[in-house]
Amino acid sequence: MAARRKALSVIGITLLLGVLAIPLLVILMAGGLQSPRRTSVPPETLSEVPPPSGAPPEVLTVVSWNIAWGYGWGSEGSGKARPRDHFDASIAQMGAVLKSVGADLVLLQEVDFGSRRSHHQDQARLLAQAAGLPHLARAESWTAPWVPFPYWPPSEQFGTMHSGGAILSRFPIERHEVELLEKPAENPAWYNLFYLFRYLESAEVRIGDRTLKVLNTHLEAFKQDNRVLQAKLTRARLEAAMGPYVIYGGDLNSVPPEAPYKKGYPDEPETNHESDPTISLFRDLPGLIDTIGSSTISARPEDFYTFPAHAPNRKLDHLFVGTGFEIVEARVLKEAGPHSDHLPLLLRVRFRPAQD
Repeated sequence: MAARRKALSVIGITLLLGVLAIPLLVILMAGGLQSPRRTSVPPETLSEVPPPSGAPPEVLTVVSWNIAWGYGWGSEGSGKARPRDHFDASIAQMGAVLKSVGADLVLLQEVDFGSRRSHHQDQARLLAQAAGLPHLARAESWTAPWVPFPYWPPSEQFGTMHSGGAILSRFPIERHEVELLEKPAENPAWYNLFYLFRYLESAEVRIGDRTLKVLNTHLEAFKQDNRVLQAKLTRARLEAAMGPYVIYGGDLNSVPPEAPYKKGYPDEPETNHESDPTISLFRDLPGLIDTIGSSTISARPEDFYTFPAHAPNRKLDHLFVGTGFEIVEARVLKEAGPHSDHLPLLLRVRFRPAQD
């Protein structure tokens, strides 16, 4: 009887330890308990990319692009895993687009720095090399030893994750900071463990005798309350950084107020932007100019749709500038094709004389 009780006790302890080990294993898979934070992250200079020569350009070319880690449509997890050559081709073609338009400054979202799902490509570096941009700043916002999504089968899971945003520049990046933003409070705690951080990436870029303040962001896609919370914090950071030579943009996951359609999207019927103030929060900030304004969009809304790339029906991507810039051109690069699930925005600006 004593031996039986001892055996049952051992079994019970073993089961208890097993149960206790499950949450620990989950936390370890997610990369630990992470929280929102602001961090200074040193920029990089790529020795293999020659620096620019000659005087600074009169017109600066800026591109904002959510590249969806080179997957294309289905990148959120609804598609099947794809072979290495698919990503090699996608990133090469994206790099060719950036080079063809003469990009001087690129704001990237959904970039993989070494993730299993994209065969451990350093996509930021590859794009910088292809576009001839020697300066790179990374905003790593999603890190985990193993992301078990999609849930089944395990062979399709994202796995090891190192992903986020990046700023590529032809000119030196002097300072760089990354702020990871609050995750949606309504998500289950276990889900948020594995969920990506949205972020605000801030850099100072030196062009001749001017210092540009460049901010790149990717706001929450699925929970409007959280997106608005992130937008308000981002607006506050912008207000503090405001000056004539500020550039702000990225995937804001919201449509402009004058958008003709704010719900009933064929690709996401559950999404509703009718009461979303995100874009107005930035348009109303003194000193900040929407590079594709309300009257332009109202006249030809379909010209400015950026999502989804294969059948665009709404504008989720936006670029804003300070009053020190004259807008020469602002458009969607429709010729970029569906290598991402977003189309990129192209902006060309001319410097106005320095303002006191």
